[in-house]
Amino acid sequence: MPEYPVKPFDEPQFGMSKRQLIDTYGKPDSVEIYQKPDKSRLEFDTYVRVYQSSEEKVPVCLIDNKVVGWGKAFYEDHLSTDYIRIK
Repeated sequence: MPEYPVKPFDEPQFGMSKRQLIDTYGKPDSVEIYQKPDKSRLEFDTYVRVYQSSEEKVPVCLIDNKVVGWGKAFYEDHLSTDYIRIK
C-alpha cells in the first residue's frame, strides 16, 4: 500500500520539481537512477495509473530534480545501454 493517498494520475508538468511531483502524486512506486557517460544523472520515478479494471506504470523522467518527460515511450527512447544503473 502506498504511504500517500492515491490520487488520479494527470500528466505532470515540464519543469516540476521532485518535491512538487511527490506532493502531487505521492511517493513513486519505484525509482531508477542512471549515470550517463558524461557523469550526469537521469532519474525515472515510476507511478501507477489505476483504471477501473487495470493499471499502467508511468515512468516520469527527472534531470537535476526537474521533470523533463514521462511515459513508456519517453523512457524507452531516453535509456541507453551506455548508462550505468546506480539505483
